[in-house]
Amino acid sequence: MFAAMENYSRALRQALAAEVRRRARRHRHPPVPDGMGAAFARRKHIFHNTKRETVGLPHTRRREWMLDIDFRKREPFAYACEVYSRILEQSTTPAQRRALLAGYAEDPILGEERVDTAEHLDILTEAVGARNGWKRILSRCAAVKRRSSRALTAGAIG
Repeated sequence: MFAAMENYSRALRQALAAEVRRRARRHRHPPVPDGMGAAFARRKHIFHNTKRETVGLPHTRRREWMLDIDFRKREPFAYACEVYSRILEQSTTPAQRRALLAGYAEDPILGEERVDTAEHLDILTEAVGARNGWKRILSRCAAVKRRSSRALTAGAIG
């Protein structure tokens, strides 16, 4: 009985794949517009909302997203990345980056109430002052690693 169910499941998957291929042959897809490659992705910071499976990377329940961003930090991450990328585009030295951040800090434009302005500016200050600001932004917005139940139990016993 189990073998019959397995064969049935395999047959359904094969039939579905065959139908998708058949329908795809009839359709012409427009070419991807110029400028929609990696540079576009970098400008739009879409990776914090992209699942590993979507781009063909191995995934598990614990490693589902491209970037391990805390769900509550997705908006702060996106805003910090957006501002930091603009700062990098407009500067060539650390002094210029600090000056641009100081100008931005006078009147930060945040249209999102889920982003704390003080935290936003603190993340940017850390990023601008670092050699690799992207890693600082990522670490400030990363998901907190949960301790396993085994580690919790061991801590309670010891």
